[in-house]
Amino acid sequence: MLFQSRAQAGAKLAQELLALDLRDPFVLAIPRGGLPVGGSVSRTLGCPLDVIPLVKIPIPWSPDANYGTAAPDGSMALNTPLINRLELSRPEIELAAGPAVHEAQRRELLYRKAALFPSLNGKSVVIVDDGLGSGYSMLAAVDFVKKKDPRMIVAAAPVASEAAFRMLATPPQVNLLFVLVRDPEAVFSLDSYYRDFTPVTDDDVVRFLTE
Repeated sequence: MLFQSRAQAGAKLAQELLALDLRDPFVLAIPRGGLPVGGSVSRTLGCPLDVIPLVKIPIPWSPDANYGTAAPDGSMALNTPLINRLELSRPEIELAAGPAVHEAQRRELLYRKAALFPSLNGKSVVIVDDGLGSGYSMLAAVDFVKKKDPRMIVAAAPVASEAAFRMLATPPQVNLLFVLVRDPEAVFSLDSYYRDFTPVTDDDVVRFLTE
């Protein structure tokens, strides 16, 4: 399946999510790329939309690769098997994780301004991203949301690698894990699923949230 854009992928995802008939839904998008997807989902479900800024933690000698994801509250979802294979020491982990947390906090302030994080108590929270590669960004978001006492958590994305799907599903990290396409290939390429995969900027996120 090839999606025209993130917004169109979100519209397709939303039609499937409608069938769940979620009680008191609330959409949380993972920016930057997950926001256009989440926007389509929230419009279709007729529910609020907000964001949870996350930042990938780069491997020190290969910054285009990562071994986990940091959230604004300082929590992290770490790819422990990869860390062990790379033989990363605790100081090496902390050296890369610190700046990632600070960047997540910077984005939180930029996107939310002085507004408080919304209450998720009793909500059916749908966490949305544009795709799940390793799955650790979604896992970081799930761990963050679990502290907010939601009624239930749905993890949703148009496409996911088989590895990410299995990591989130076994054991189950959420009440429902919902993807349209599961990619079985060993090398996952998210952009190959989108005709328009234009990068989403911080300015785009701020504009989207204030419109």
